[in-house]
Amino acid sequence: MIYLLLGEDVHLKDRQISEIKSKLLPSEAVPFDFESLDAHHLSAFDLKKSLLALPILSPQRLILIRHGHQLRNEAAEVLLSFAKEAPVHCDVMLEAAGELKGILKEISAYARTFVFGVKQEANVFDMTRLMSARKITEALKMLHEFYQEGVYPLQLMGVLVWYWGKEGRALGSVEFEQGLKALQEADLNIKRSRLLPEYAVEKLVVELVELFRK
Repeated sequence: MIYLLLGEDVHLKDRQISEIKSKLLPSEAVPFDFESLDAHHLSAFDLKKSLLALPILSPQRLILIRHGHQLRNEAAEVLLSFAKEAPVHCDVMLEAAGELKGILKEISAYARTFVFGVKQEANVFDMTRLMSARKITEALKMLHEFYQEGVYPLQLMGVLVWYWGKEGRALGSVEFEQGLKALQEADLNIKRSRLLPEYAVEKLVVELVELFRK
């Protein structure tokens, strides 16, 4: 399992890190089976070595990667392969203050994402519940409220990627792949200014809800 801890609120992120650590590791195992790494200085070789190491006192190891948005491409490739294989002996917490790009963006499809610093964070997940319930009018109304509160569309993409990775698979492989393509298109529309970012996310929400209607 990979946990993505995104956003600017350091206090909340550290609290979440502590909660995950205490949940997964007994206190006596922390010195042996917990490892903290800094992405800025992390090579692909050292990351792979840490991911392959076996736990000593607990059923699994836990690795924290700080400043994940600074992870080099070679190391990011290693982490993506790890995410796809999903080994049971090791979990990873990837902490990042900035936006995930490139290879790191792909990792989010295999991860559980926590976003710290988005206003009304709980309501973002309320919106995804409305989407699952096919309540498109209510979901779009909530989306527009986020915009009025100053939430930037790209901040919502991480939540929607996490949401589709969690809920979309239950629809079947065809619909799940269509949802992934819609997410990719929305991301391109935002970054390459093909559409207004607000409209790109609105279009994405509609497309994902429609997949639940099939």
